[in-house]
Amino acid sequence: MKKIWQKYLVVILVTILIVGVGVNVIGRNRVRRDYAKEHRARLTEVCRLISVEYVRESRNAGLTGEQFGLQLRAVSEMIGCEVWIVGEDGKILLATENDAVGGFVPKKILNVNWSEATELETVYKGKRGVAVDSVVSEGDTWGYVVVSEPWSRISEDTHRTMLVVNLTALGLLAMGVVLWLLFAAYHTRNIRAIREAVVHYTNGEFDQELNIKTNDEYRDLANAVHLLADQHANLVEYQKNFIANISHDFRSPLTSIKGYAEAIKDGTIPYEIQGKYLNIILFETDRLANLTNDLLDLSNFENKGVHLSFSQFDITKMLKQSALTFEGKCSQKNLKIRLSFPENTLIVYADKGKIQQVVHNLIDNAIKFSHPDGIIYVSVMERKEKVLVSVRDTGIGIPKESISKVWERFYKTDLSRGKDKRGTGLGLSITKQIIAAHNENIKVSSTEGVGTEFVFSLAKAEA
Repeated sequence: MKKIWQKYLVVILVTILIVGVGVNVIGRNRVRRDYAKEHRARLTEVCRLISVEYVRESRNAGLTGEQFGLQLRAVSEMIGCEVWIVGEDGKILLATENDAVGGFVPKKILNVNWSEATELETVYKGKRGVAVDSVVSEGDTWGYVVVSEPWSRISEDTHRTMLVVNLTALGLLAMGVVLWLLFAAYHTRNIRAIREAVVHYTNGEFDQELNIKTNDEYRDLANAVHLLADQHANLVEYQKNFIANISHDFRSPLTSIKGYAEAIKDGTIPYEIQGKYLNIILFETDRLANLTNDLLDLSNFENKGVHLSFSQFDITKMLKQSALTFEGKCSQKNLKIRLSFPENTLIVYADKGKIQQVVHNLIDNAIKFSHPDGIIYVSVMERKEKVLVSVRDTGIGIPKESISKVWERFYKTDLSRGKDKRGTGLGLSITKQIIAAHNENIKVSSTEGVGTEFVFSLAKAEA
């Protein structure tokens, strides 16, 4: 598997290849065209100057052919071009090349527009640059000046320019490679640090530090990984506590059931009092059944969501029926449930069975919290399009620092889960999920030593 820096390297090499080919093919052709244009312009200007300044002035000054030839060769050496003086018939009269004298310049050169250098070049098939200017005397053309130079000079100039460009590009490339190495090292270092931290977190080493000092996306990623690790650590801790609580809640009633059953079987408990212990066995069996049902509810809620079956029903009537089911428990602690409802009938739109479960959990919780001879208040009120249901006790209350934890599963080691510690510890968690599934809210307020109140909202049915 290729590493990131290798992929970066491939991209850079491909980029260098593309840029290098572009510069040395497209760029070279462009430079060559520019130099060719300059050379044509220079030849044309040189040809015009020789025609005006030398040939014409030399004729007017009466120089001999030998004297004029010496001047012409001097000019040729100075400008680096070959110069011919051509008669009207095309015969070379004077040339800086001795072996050219007496020859004829191709008619194609003499008949072409001398400013059209591209046409002149075709005579020499691109090997020389040529410029032609006519020499006029007393209104008549008596001859021509032809200037030429090897076209290889353009290639030489182009080569020199491209050599400078390529050397400069190589220098910049070297600096770019150094910067790329630093850039790749920066990315590799941060990615390696995050990867190593993830490996430690996967192995359960959640105290591993992950320090990304740069203020960029890597820092954001590191913070996200660290947050994920914290959540995973909390989940692991929660799972440990979950298993511990489940084990304890199952082991305690099973131990009681097994102990009393064995005692009844071997006759340790006399027949006359076996009924008492059989009731304890039935009570513990009910505890196991409730715990199992609560666990199944939570599992279904998490895997499939809370399935609701909405209907319209009288919330006050349902609360009265629920309160009656706790008559036996209340009598054991000499508790009273006081109901407070408005005079008009309140119809809500909700899942009746799930709301009954919520009310049952809240009243059962209030009974556990309450002192003997206490009062539990259940009330209903209207608030715009909502119906608010309140269950309040005058019991031991919940410590301030524990209020936010009452919705957590199995959080019953605190007094907020009841003094008897015999509940499943899942009731309020289930209650929270049921109310949330209705898109409603449930809140808790409590003062330690004074009491606790739970209030949840329901949608009022349309008239």
